Amino acid sequence: MIVIIVVVILLLRQCNSTSNLGSEVAIINMNQAALLDSVTTYEKKNGSLVHEKSALIASKKELKDINKELYDEVKYLKDNPKIVYLIKTRIVHDTIEVETFVTKIDSNTFKLDWEYDSTFSVGNYQKMAGTTVFDFDNGTVSNALTSINTNTFGLKLTTGLKEGKDNYEIFITSDYPGFIATDIQGAIIDKKMVQSNESAVVIGPSIGYGIVFGGGTVSYGVTVGFNVTYNLNKPIKKLFSPFGL
Repeated sequence: MIVIIVVVILLLRQCNSTSNLGSEVAIINMNQAALLDSVTTYEKKNGSLVHEKSALIASKKELKDINKELYDEVKYLKDNPKIVYLIKTRIVHDTIEVETFVTKIDSNTFKLDWEYDSTFSVGNYQKMAGTTVFDFDNGTVSNALTSINTNTFGLKLTTGLKEGKDNYEIFITSDYPGFIATDIQGAIIDKKMVQSNESAVVIGPSIGYGIVFGGGTVSYGVTVGFNVTYNLNKPIKKLFSPFGL
């Protein structure tokens, strides 16, 4: 009987090790796909663009070997980040025309003042203003100098991490006109966010209070023993994870 129990324990431990190994292999496969992935873009119903790219799953130490650029962003941080994003963007503006005011300073010197102030949507705006001073003599412009006095813009964006069928993806979107994400890199550094460290098999002593059978009678009392149990918490979490629970 003892031999059978020992064999069962060894088999259960082997199953648990196989499960953990399968999880690591899945992460390796996801990382390989993420390294080969490129930014994909699609349009939302409101017309704004969403840019996406697969994320790595790697500890800070592992990140040093597979994505040094991301590692360099976190290696000097005092705190331990759970997730890191590195997003490169480009904004391309259309040609705009602005009203320009001409002021004569003296007989040969003139000044041009212009201003552009536009709010595209809440949180997205561009403000620019400048002055150009030049000399005009006998039909020739000289000593022209332009100063940009105001040059500010506001950019509102939304970014986050979402779970796909076989991977995790970083997404970024903005209503700012001409906004484009040229590159997205990111990693889930805290593997516990996506990988359970719970054992599927729990082995150990137990103590409880319940029904005790013995001597042809049934009574209540304290029970002490050694149990091998299957941890339902891990598969239950997996079952409800698609619902965010």
